[in-house]
Amino acid sequence: MAANKKPWRKLIASGVATVALYGLLFGHETEVLATFTRTDGWYPALPVVTAFLFSLVHGAFTGYFWDALGVKPRARIKEAKQA
Repeated sequence: MAANKKPWRKLIASGVATVALYGLLFGHETEVLATFTRTDGWYPALPVVTAFLFSLVHGAFTGYFWDALGVKPRARIKEAKQA
């Protein structure tokens, strides 16, 4: 990617994915609650897997958002010179 090119497509795609995930979660909250509160088998792992999925998708959106705005982290200050 060029230094001045903004990641608009990635921003929009990850934003749509984030909205879709939240829409599915809140739109089907009764089913999600009933499934995620089961204690047999692998059901207790579902909230953890879901949290990782939301973290990845929402984190990607946030990163592309700040890149599109041009916000970059400050460069690290080199360690103090050795004597």
